[in-house]
Amino acid sequence: FCMQIDASTDFAQGWDSIAIKQWMNTGNEYAVLSNVPLSSKEREKNGGDSSVEVPRQCAIKIGSEGVPLFENIADGKAIGLTQPLLSTTQSSSFAFAKCHYETNVPHDPFAVQLLETEKFPRFARLWTRGYDVYTPSMNIVYRDNAILHPLHHTTGHGDEGERKWPKNDNERRDAHIRMKVLLDIHHGITNAETASLGGGHGIGGKISTARANLGIYGLGKRRTLHQLLDFTGIALPERDFTGQHGNDSKGCSNPAWVAYDASISSKANLFDGTGMADDLDLEPDFPLRTLPDATGGQYDHPSSMGNAAWDEMTSAQKKASDDGSRETSSEVPYSMVFLLWGIGLYVWFTMFAGSNGKIKKGPGRSAHAPRNSARKPRKNFPLSERAMKNV
Repeated sequence: FCMQIDASTDFAQGWDSIAIKQWMNTGNEYAVLSNVPLSSKEREKNGGDSSVEVPRQCAIKIGSEGVPLFENIADGKAIGLTQPLLSTTQSSSFAFAKCHYETNVPHDPFAVQLLETEKFPRFARLWTRGYDVYTPSMNIVYRDNAILHPLHHTTGHGDEGERKWPKNDNERRDAHIRMKVLLDIHHGITNAETASLGGGHGIGGKISTARANLGIYGLGKRRTLHQLLDFTGIALPERDFTGQHGNDSKGCSNPAWVAYDASISSKANLFDGTGMADDLDLEPDFPLRTLPDATGGQYDHPSSMGNAAWDEMTSAQKKASDDGSRETSSEVPYSMVFLLWGIGLYVWFTMFAGSNGKIKKGPGRSAHAPRNSARKPRKNFPLSERAMKNV
């Protein structure tokens, strides 16, 4: 398992066993436990780790750049859950999943200088690759309310001369364009910026090429972007920056799990096999990873929710395949196989063996005379004649 947390994080008693049990209760190999952690003050106020209230992030808004945003606050709560609850949001302050999640949906190293803007794009990447986020039924980690180091402040300098994280407007702008390209948002990208995206004709063609170049940092093939918008209840802006809307904080309801074809690998990229990429981003190396990624075997049926249709379909296909194999094998009896083998052996013998038992001379092979036969004397030619023959 792998876990992502903030540096200012406290843990519940027995958090590791709780997290693993919570993950197993989802019945989903591709489950990601994630929520905005409860504050340490609220932990004490609610009676410690025994509290039945778990923060739940609900609202998705459309930012000024047109990219959906998760605010780093819990605007809802889940009370008295008996098992983890499917969610339409994810928090970067806490995430717990199998480690193949980190290799199949790695952090984008080019999404720099972004805080809130990178969260929904990564949720889009994980969801289209078959991963699902769940709010745990218990508080696993807490947010420490201690005063942060001045380095983390958004304004001013620290008392000891510490400087806040330096901003780079060019990097931030490029990262915003990258997030728009991932979500196929055309608004706000200038002609000069479009020209730097890659090949293709027109802004649409160049953005499509740039999306293909994202590779592992782009969307997956298990679910579509359109399905994601329906699942989250939002709309992305049109080219004239109209029609966009958030989910009006309705994301706290229990959404329906969206099924997908589990035979498609979670590592499969949206534009694989299209030939559209002209400068594909390199995939990261994980030299310490010794376990296989989730690409088959025990991962064929990743979720117990809504996956009965896939199981039933697969079982029917397997039965039909087995029946067809049995019918095909019964059409060719073993007696016919032995008969054909005997005919082939007879033909070979008549072609390569004579009636006197001598092996006939074939092309490219020398025939050997019986051992008791005398060798023919070799005719000697004059040296000059032999030299001419060699020439």
